[in-house]
Amino acid sequence: MKRSPTPATLAALALAWPLGACATGGGVRVDLEPARTAVAEARQAGAPTRSAEAFTRAEQHLQEAEALESGRSGKRDRRGAQRAADLALTEAHCATTLARALHQTEQTTTKAAAQVAASTAEVDRLSARIKTIEDDQHRLEERIAVLTRDLEVTETELIRTKARLKGNETKAEASAAIAEARILAGRLSEDKTQASVVARSEESLAKAEEQLSEGNFGAALFFASKAQDLVARVKQGAGADQPADPAAAPPPPIPSLSSYAVRAVARLRKGPNLSEGVIGRLPAGTQVMGEAVSGEWVKVTYQGVSGWVHSSLLQ
Repeated sequence: MKRSPTPATLAALALAWPLGACATGGGVRVDLEPARTAVAEARQAGAPTRSAEAFTRAEQHLQEAEALESGRSGKRDRRGAQRAADLALTEAHCATTLARALHQTEQTTTKAAAQVAASTAEVDRLSARIKTIEDDQHRLEERIAVLTRDLEVTETELIRTKARLKGNETKAEASAAIAEARILAGRLSEDKTQASVVARSEESLAKAEEQLSEGNFGAALFFASKAQDLVARVKQGAGADQPADPAAAPPPPIPSLSSYAVRAVARLRKGPNLSEGVIGRLPAGTQVMGEAVSGEWVKVTYQGVSGWVHSSLLQ
């Protein structure tokens, strides 16, 4: 006769059933697709090379999850499979993030390297250009040195020739030329951009005065005219809007009917310009009457000769 289970046996069976189900995860739903998708995205992002360790762990966890879910390991464990899939998902996301960050860093580094290369090439180009300019400047300085020596030799020969010939130049003419040149150079000195021209003009004036003191009036006149030419070229190169006369900015016009005294020996010119020829000379202290005004030039008559004198030599 078959015996029926006792109440104690039935109770034990009822307790063992849910424990067995808990151990195998019989009621757990396993979803491996998010982990598979995440691993595929990590692979596409270059994780196998850029974040190899995290990607390898993600693949291992996914393989473990698939084995536990299918029972290839001998026993199905859905709960363990889901846990392994969650780990694979986390590792795959980490690998993707690292791979993308490294890719962006590589792009930035490549771009920066290209910019550095371009900058280096530009620096090399500019350095070569500077070297060429420096070489040209050096050759120019050498050429200037040669020309300067030639000029000094020429001036020395001219001084000797003038001293030997004792031409028609007079002390009054040389003094007038020096006075004109010094006034013109003094006015140009107000323009700081023309310091080099003023320095050369002063050098020529110093030579003119030296020759004047030695009685070589021809050489003195030569150097004074040279100083005037330096200033005149600057004024002529100032542009059409500025006068070619020696003054940078004309003072208020002088009344044409005023009487003036000559401050220093002055040259009387054919027209109101330094390029006009000299037709006479006014001794210092001579009283003259202004007849007309043109810029800084005043027309006067002395001993029956009418001409123009610069207003800076009148008072």
